[in-house]
Amino acid sequence: MLTFFEAVVLGTIQGIAEWLPVSSEGITSLVLINFFGKALSEAIPIAVWLHLGTLLAALVYFKDDVISITKRLPEYFSGIVSRTRMQDVTGSRPAGAAEDRLITFLIISTLLTGAIGLPVMLFITEKAEISGEGATAAVGLFLILTGLFQRISTGAKSPKKVPGVRDALFTGVAQGFAAFPGISRSGITVAALLFRKFDSEKALKLSFLMSIPAVLASEIGIGIMGLLVVDLPSILAVIFSFVFGLLTINILLKVAQKVDFSYFCIILGFMSVLPLFL
Repeated sequence: MLTFFEAVVLGTIQGIAEWLPVSSEGITSLVLINFFGKALSEAIPIAVWLHLGTLLAALVYFKDDVISITKRLPEYFSGIVSRTRMQDVTGSRPAGAAEDRLITFLIISTLLTGAIGLPVMLFITEKAEISGEGATAAVGLFLILTGLFQRISTGAKSPKKVPGVRDALFTGVAQGFAAFPGISRSGITVAALLFRKFDSEKALKLSFLMSIPAVLASEIGIGIMGLLVVDLPSILAVIFSFVFGLLTINILLKVAQKVDFSYFCIILGFMSVLPLFL
């Protein structure tokens, strides 16, 4: 599937690009197609597999949030604390109410992501026999759309703190379309959360908490569908993805809050589409 050189290069790219709203899947797919001679249907499972490393890095970085949510799950599912309970007579929220709303948000958004993303992935890997310039142009087109969506959402923010069901529906659908290579998962979900009036810091955190169950589900999916051969180079790629992801996540998340990457997506997208017309 991969050589050791390809594994190192791709793992490093994934580890860095995942934390920026530029579509790490799109970039690794472009590298696989244009430099390593893969077809789009081959590139997508590899690009998804590489997310395992950055998933592990995200689990380490957000460990406090993940542990808190995990500890809350038994009470959440047993119904001891109702997610829909109104404020008590004192006007204060019951203990754990904010966490319950976050869990509901993650469950709904993940289910919607799977409902949309799975058919997209099946279509790309089983029916879309595109390679070379056509695949590059397709990825480029989705990069342009990502950049435009980010531009539209700029400035649409206010101090909203706790996600609700409507937020989950909107962002879950958005995250599902990130199965198309070139549509940045973080870019489109952050943009969607900005539309839903979260500030950029909260939007980034929610986006990456959303990524944990979604990426885990996609890894299970490609395993069940037999789209990937796990060998030593593929494991090495995940290791590099994890190491570089862990080394860069803190600084790159801060950079992503301050730098407008929409232009990068649009320019790279046009560069990918242009050869089709030359």
